[in-house]
Amino acid sequence: HSGSKTTLPSLRSGRSERSRTTASKRQSLGRLAGIEKADVSGYRNSYKHNLSLSILQDGYVSSFIELFELFDKQNEQIKNADSESGDVEVQLLIDQHDKLDFLKTKLIAAEDSRRCGAPDKAYDAYLELAHYFEQFPSDQWLIDHFHERCMTESNQVDDDGRKQAEANFYIGVALEKRGDLSAAIDFLEKFFTLTTDQDWQNKEGEHLHDNAAIQLYKTYTCLAEEVYEESQPLSIEYLKKAYQMAKEGGNKTEAGMASHRLGNIYEAVGDPQVATMYHKGYLDRCKRDKDKVGMGKAYEALGRCQTSEGKIEEALESYKEFVNIAKDQGQKEVYSQACSALADLYNMLGDYGHAVEYFEKAAENMETDDQERLQLMNISLAIARSHNTLQSYSLAILHNTPRLTASLVEWKDYRDDGFIMASRPATRAESTISGSATPTKEGGDTCSTPSKEQ
Repeated sequence: HSGSKTTLPSLRSGRSERSRTTASKRQSLGRLAGIEKADVSGYRNSYKHNLSLSILQDGYVSSFIELFELFDKQNEQIKNADSESGDVEVQLLIDQHDKLDFLKTKLIAAEDSRRCGAPDKAYDAYLELAHYFEQFPSDQWLIDHFHERCMTESNQVDDDGRKQAEANFYIGVALEKRGDLSAAIDFLEKFFTLTTDQDWQNKEGEHLHDNAAIQLYKTYTCLAEEVYEESQPLSIEYLKKAYQMAKEGGNKTEAGMASHRLGNIYEAVGDPQVATMYHKGYLDRCKRDKDKVGMGKAYEALGRCQTSEGKIEEALESYKEFVNIAKDQGQKEVYSQACSALADLYNMLGDYGHAVEYFEKAAENMETDDQERLQLMNISLAIARSHNTLQSYSLAILHNTPRLTASLVEWKDYRDDGFIMASRPATRAESTISGSATPTKEGGDTCSTPSKEQ
């Protein structure tokens, strides 16, 4: 060698140059395709990561925290459910992107409103979230969460308690929908109290206090039905409250129905006198509303109660009204029931002629495939006919005149539905001896033609 020093090229510098060239080419290709570096990260990272990053970059820390609290809450619920009942398949909120997008929008809106000192707007944002998740039955926990957030925000709103009242209403209705009636009552009663003496109206122009009363009426009624088997006195108390709420809400129709229910339950516990009072109240409501169907129900119930009290004449009139209304309304099945009820009462009174008449009408108008009911109706009709025939038959035996004896012999030949001579033509035997017996005041033929009234 001549002593000159030869410098070899650095391998590292070559690799670095190639990397820069490759990266530059990639960036150029990305720009040509309209993709920035942030977009590449977006495709590379998970949806949860990108959502979180987006919220934090926009400066909404509270929304970020609340969102992750929801993730943790669902995970905790799943763990508890697994420990109690084994494996439970639940779709995680974190995997439902449409819901997360809506959550992000409304959580940010609520945080913005709090920053601006507008808790009413934050309340509205949380309420929108609660209503949104109502369309998903599996998201009841989210509905509860956002109703609770509404309640928290309502306490910060200076509007004489209207938002707080509404928050109680929404929680009460949500609890009622899932069947937790006792818990629902507490919130609905608070809603009723907060709306008392307030002239608040909803978008439809309805007074919130009236809505509170009607909602309580419905819930009390459902609760009365729920506890009826366990405690009839408690059921009566709830029905009384329902009745008062219906009147408070100004809904005369519902007040009438509440009165009818009270009448039915007092009738069931053996107090026809009080039951009659409530049934008469229902009848008065129906008359004012010109509700013919309701009037029929009221007369039917009054007939039952009056019969229990021994007021037979009043019961007859009530059942007759029931029959006439059912007939006028063209309700064949109801008409059949009305005729059957009236026939039963006539049967009890020993008026077998009318009993047969109305049992026959009941049988003719039955619209049912229930074989047991059909058999019972046929048996009732047969018994009434037998009793009706027995009257005339017994009279014929007791008076024992030639004409009646001939009639009995003839009747035994063909056995028509009833031995009621006034209801059929003279028999051959009667024609043969028609002149042989002359009725006298003392004579034995004064009862030879027993009528239905006999």
